[in-house]
Amino acid sequence: MSGNHIPYRCGKVALLGRPNVGKSTLMNHLIGAKVAIVTPKPQTTRHRILGIYTDERRQVVFVDTPGIHKGRQQLNRNMVRVAFAAAEEADVLVIMQDVTRPLDHGTRLLIERFADGSLSQPRIHVLNKVDAIPRQRLLPRLRQLQELDPHAVAYIPLSARKGTKTDVLLDELTKWLPQGEAIYDADWFTDQSQRQLAAEYVREQVFLAMHQEIPFQTAVDVEAFREQEHGVEIDAVILVGSERHKPMLIGKGGERLKLVGSRARLGLEKLLGCRVRLNLWVKVDADWFNHPGKLMDLGLHG
Repeated sequence: MSGNHIPYRCGKVALLGRPNVGKSTLMNHLIGAKVAIVTPKPQTTRHRILGIYTDERRQVVFVDTPGIHKGRQQLNRNMVRVAFAAAEEADVLVIMQDVTRPLDHGTRLLIERFADGSLSQPRIHVLNKVDAIPRQRLLPRLRQLQELDPHAVAYIPLSARKGTKTDVLLDELTKWLPQGEAIYDADWFTDQSQRQLAAEYVREQVFLAMHQEIPFQTAVDVEAFREQEHGVEIDAVILVGSERHKPMLIGKGGERLKLVGSRARLGLEKLLGCRVRLNLWVKVDADWFNHPGKLMDLGLHG
């Protein structure tokens, strides 16, 4: 119990939706730290990521999930399984959509799948990017959503990037969390290790530096994470799925790889609060995204 006898609440919230609707941006904003990487490319989030918000009233354990999509590769199938498993384990479901895009068939199917009553958790629908559309377009979208899922407990328009109305979402979530003590220490903001965060920060910069299909055939394996007197030294291998991708990622005279490394290093120094030495290599591992053993090694098993 807190000092004013209001019951403390703690629980898991699954962030669900199609790729690139803003789930990672929302979680990062709510917890005040960058624990999920963000790029304009779909399928950036590949595994379940916890972001932990704690204050004197509540602890909200956000579970950022991969975007729900169709894909033939083993990696894609694993990602979708991770998202639905997170929904089953959560106390509250937050289903996000991007209101700047039409309410397409895939989004409708996703909403209907969670609205069918097979899961009993309360559902909150979040309409993201409301700052980017006129108000007269928002109201018909809200009506459509209420028709698709009339038993949801709330429909909240907000802007994850600007932080508009995110406090409204947090307060609504709190109502539906079970009473109970905090699971994690108050200073924790993620369950990811520094090694995992390092791999994700490098992968983010690969996604931002590359174009077309190449980012989706890359992964990052941190082979060493050494804590030293004045900081940390990290050895990481960037896996690519084809021989032709290797020179494209390295770039002329190694310039592109240097850019990826320097940008990832700056982000990690800000996150870790110390100097970082980042050593990067590129290795070809054909079809790694279809090998269950390799996916397990990389933490990408379903």
